[in-house]
Amino acid sequence: MKRMNLLLTIAMVALVGLTSCSYGDRGASAQIPALMSPAGMSNKEASAKNNEGVDHLVQGHFDVAAKHLTEAIAAKPDFAEAHFNLATAYDGMGKHPEATEAFKKAKELGGSNPKITEDPALKKHLSM
Repeated sequence: MKRMNLLLTIAMVALVGLTSCSYGDRGASAQIPALMSPAGMSNKEASAKNNEGVDHLVQGHFDVAAKHLTEAIAAKPDFAEAHFNLATAYDGMGKHPEATEAFKKAKELGGSNPKITEDPALKKHLSM
């Protein structure tokens, strides 16, 4: 039983390690905000590319994430979550002008989504 608890604890620590990493000026233990595709999204290609980008984003693979997120946006140009995630990837790479533009587009398309509009990095880039 103790061995099972130890294995479970190790697995949980590993999972947390995959979903958080150092991120710019958010602090060393801040989680990277990333938005999965909305449930029931009809454009499966865009959804899959976005979710693949999110997987890389939370691991800190910003350049790989940006590639997948750009493909998601190509498949569905009005995909607010993908624009937001792309902005987050650009921000993680230090590409701040590109991040600002992507955050603007995410806010334009997803202005009713508080996960987008209340994000501290978006507010910083858009000086809100």
